[in-house]
Amino acid sequence: MTTTSWRCRLLAGLATAGCAAPGWAAVAGGRLESAPKPAVVDKVADRFVPAPLDRQQMAGLLGQRMQANLASRLLKLDIEPLLAGFEHRPGVQDWIGEHAGKFLHAASNAWMYGGSEPLLTRMQEIVRRMAASQKDDGYLGTYLDQNRWTSWDVWVHKYDLIGLLAYYGATGDRTALQASRKIGDLLCRTFGQGQGQRDIVAAGTHVGMAATSVLEPMCMLYRMTGDPKYLDFCRYIIAAYDGPHGPRLVRSLTEHGDVQRTANAKAYEMLSNLVGVTDLYRLTGDPALPVPPLNAWKDIAAHRLYVTGSASYQEHFLKDGILPGTGDVGEMCVTVTWMQLNWHLLRLSGEAKYGDALEHTVYNALLGGQNPATGNICYFTPLIGTKPYGTHFHGVQGVNCCISSGQRGVALIPSLAWGTLGGGPAVVLYTPGQAVIPVTVGGKQIPVTLISKTDYPVDGQVLLTLRMDQPAAFPVSLRVPGWCAKYTATVEGEDYPGKPGEFLVIQRTWKPGDEIHIDMDMTVRVLSGGASYPQNFAIQRGPQILARDDQVSKQADLVLAEDASGRPATLRLQPAADRLPAGWLGVQAYTVEGQSPDAVLVPFADAGQTGGNYRVWLGPLPVESKAKKK
Repeated sequence: MTTTSWRCRLLAGLATAGCAAPGWAAVAGGRLESAPKPAVVDKVADRFVPAPLDRQQMAGLLGQRMQANLASRLLKLDIEPLLAGFEHRPGVQDWIGEHAGKFLHAASNAWMYGGSEPLLTRMQEIVRRMAASQKDDGYLGTYLDQNRWTSWDVWVHKYDLIGLLAYYGATGDRTALQASRKIGDLLCRTFGQGQGQRDIVAAGTHVGMAATSVLEPMCMLYRMTGDPKYLDFCRYIIAAYDGPHGPRLVRSLTEHGDVQRTANAKAYEMLSNLVGVTDLYRLTGDPALPVPPLNAWKDIAAHRLYVTGSASYQEHFLKDGILPGTGDVGEMCVTVTWMQLNWHLLRLSGEAKYGDALEHTVYNALLGGQNPATGNICYFTPLIGTKPYGTHFHGVQGVNCCISSGQRGVALIPSLAWGTLGGGPAVVLYTPGQAVIPVTVGGKQIPVTLISKTDYPVDGQVLLTLRMDQPAAFPVSLRVPGWCAKYTATVEGEDYPGKPGEFLVIQRTWKPGDEIHIDMDMTVRVLSGGASYPQNFAIQRGPQILARDDQVSKQADLVLAEDASGRPATLRLQPAADRLPAGWLGVQAYTVEGQSPDAVLVPFADAGQTGGNYRVWLGPLPVESKAKKK
């Protein structure tokens, strides 16, 4: 087989013209070698370091969804509404200015990964026009002068900074850095505890959390410039949390760790702040800072998380275990900021549980909120009903906060998949593709190319091949999913069993061309409906939550049998891809052994794509089981 044909086969799932995926040459060339380096060394080094975006490529389901994000969203979205609020103040609504920054953030990641020149051209135009609309004092909002620093004005500057700094980090274009510094300087002059300065808590909604979430990009700005006033500003925000009118974010989450009892329980803004707190810990090493994010993570994971891996109802955290499945479920902005928090915690800790959480969210809530054909995004993604792809509100066609956030979430996927851990390559997400991972051996950095062949998540067979110039000793870390009942990696006839929810570390001297054969059981689990759906259940196969879509299956519902102990019997699924309707995007469908053949289930990520009704919560549970639970 020729190299060209192998590449074509590997990348077939990307649905690109011909066989050349965007930026494939970059895998060998390292397009970002001249990208600007941070001016500040973090006090807390990351344990997991993501692989360089320009040295990897993905196919399969994840590759297809990233391609849809690029081709159908980032390259087609009308950028004029994104810029109108800056060029013709005031904007049409209070937070219209956030979308340009969110676009730049998503597009920067997508460009670093794929190298799309048309996307780079779009980013260059946006940055040029944003910089041209910036006022002399650094203001880059969408409000009239007399209305500055009200409502969502600081929030807009937050996303200005995130987008401009992401673009600068990708391209080195100093126009973006200069505009960012002017914003940072303006914020430092305007807010603080000095005479004549404003209280940042009073400048934003949701007990000030909208404004204080500017902490995240101010950490980024300090890291890129080394200017101490930006770090001082970050510390000012931490103090402002617990001020007289502040959200008490640090104190509450340190003392009781309950996000529903913190501030006004607004999920998106709270998680945005926690992402900033986590990054400030990385910068400073302050031991008090990781406590609130870690406590919040535990509380959300235990009490606020839908089976699809998102959180919030009507944009807020509800009481323990209250997770309605219809209506305003799982705001996409919350889905993406939950991903970001897990990404930071994975990097800082190297713990597999954060990789588990990322896989759970990516394969269900994130992809489930994206139309596989158009790349369009749901504002909310219910577990029962239809998927409302497209504009939910905000008054601008095709643009709302969650569409803009969803683009960022999909573009983040390559940063989650693989990298280095403990001095060697690590795999977090399983996907067909490859990554060039820099590994340090004997004080010298060597590139290790990790090639992955798999149909995951259709099945659990993965073949990893290592390519390097010469033999070298280093560990390879493989995430063993927490849902997996049996996981075995085999190297040269030697088996290495994995423990669910941990990294399996294989330490040996690797030779060029060595292979790791992974066999993981795609375990089927029955999940309880909990307090909100006590008589119902959901089915999880491997990382994916399944759903019944009425465009695929007209069967009204499923009824579980029970075993001798009175518990729901173990389910067995049979592949049923031949039951999918013509034009359906996706290759997975399953029937339940022992049930009517008309009961066909599909992954939640695929359900609802043709406008049909679907449901995750099935049922009922066995009658005796329900009685025993009372």
